[in-house]
Amino acid sequence: MKKLKWPLATFIISSFGIFIYLFLIKKSVTVQSISDTFFIVSLFFLIIGIALWIMSSGFFDNFQYFMKKAFQWRKKNEPKEFIPFSEIGNAHRLYWLETGGLLLIPAIVSLLFYFF
Repeated sequence: MKKLKWPLATFIISSFGIFIYLFLIKKSVTVQSISDTFFIVSLFFLIIGIALWIMSSGFFDNFQYFMKKAFQWRKKNEPKEFIPFSEIGNAHRLYWLETGGLLLIPAIVSLLFYFF
């Protein structure tokens, strides 16, 4: 449970924000609007998590290295070492994926209620 502490807290805060948005601003709470809103918010978290996952796989490290070598002649004082893309978001990618997955569950459940 300690592993899901921050994604669960973000899920609860986002859920309250979604329902406040639906009740106060949109003023129409239907199963379809709940499903759509949860899906759009979960896409935000999932897109960031998937982008961090792809970057942490090491796919762009060679591209980054060759670009650094190609433009090395421009700046003589710049240090030669660089942080590879695979180390940038490695620690927090699971947070984004877990939060997006938790927000996707109510979207799918409300979509099932909508169709049945």
